[in-house]
Amino acid sequence: MNEPISKVDITPLIGVALILVIVFMVTSPMMMTAADMDIELPSAKTIEAGTEAKILISCNREGQLALNDQSITMGELTKALTAQVNKYPNRLVVIQADRMVEHKMILNLLAIAKSAGAQQLAIATLQRNRDKV
Repeated sequence: MNEPISKVDITPLIGVALILVIVFMVTSPMMMTAADMDIELPSAKTIEAGTEAKILISCNREGQLALNDQSITMGELTKALTAQVNKYPNRLVVIQADRMVEHKMILNLLAIAKSAGAQQLAIATLQRNRDKV
């Protein structure tokens, strides 16, 4: 009876820990829902169309490309964009694509712009009305 305890049974401890994990997994999504509060979001600095010169890459739903106002093929885009970026290194490169264009195409255009040396990249979107969000 006066012997020291050589083995500790941790089975109940594991059971309690697993139950706590399950409870946290079930309750955490409920805690992440937006509370019924009036929250005013901070304003952000955005670039409005026409406020500064930019390099515009356009893509329609058929995959046709244009650099600024000139039609261009995907093969010609890298060379032409590199020339534009070298000529105007601080200009914003904006990718304007139809909403039906696949994300893979947008990622390709971003990669081409980055490899052409563009330092500032943006994707054109429609501004949402805050009341509808």
